[in-house]
Amino acid sequence: MNLYKSKNWEVVFVNWCQEFPGDCIISSNKETLSDLTQEEWAELGMLEKELERISKKLFNATMFNFACLMNNAYRDGEKSHVHYHFVPRYKSDLKLFNKIYEDKHFGYNFWKWANSRFKSQKDIFTKEEKLQIYKMMKDEWSINA
Repeated sequence: MNLYKSKNWEVVFVNWCQEFPGDCIISSNKETLSDLTQEEWAELGMLEKELERISKKLFNATMFNFACLMNNAYRDGEKSHVHYHFVPRYKSDLKLFNKIYEDKHFGYNFWKWANSRFKSQKDIFTKEEKLQIYKMMKDEWSINA
């Protein structure tokens, strides 16, 4: 589910899991960071700022994790591509769709407990609610490709 697509970047709403409301992936078709042009770096910065603005306005996000790891492609023998995980974080509880969302590990690496079924952050939203979050973000999006 794309929020944005240009010749350089695609912003994909993570509809399969919203354990951090507003979670998105900013993806390029370039294989390595050193392949990015100045124009692509500038556009990446603009996209990250837009996602911050939207997440603050709609969900009152406190801070953001922005990670480019690319480990799985190398580990799994796949062709790598540059992509960033944009993960809003929440110091205070977020009330959305009559639910209370709590960022259980605010202030810590968002993947620290990902492999623990007991400590991992839970995705509390239904498929329909995730679609609603996407629509809210899409309606707020202000950058044209």
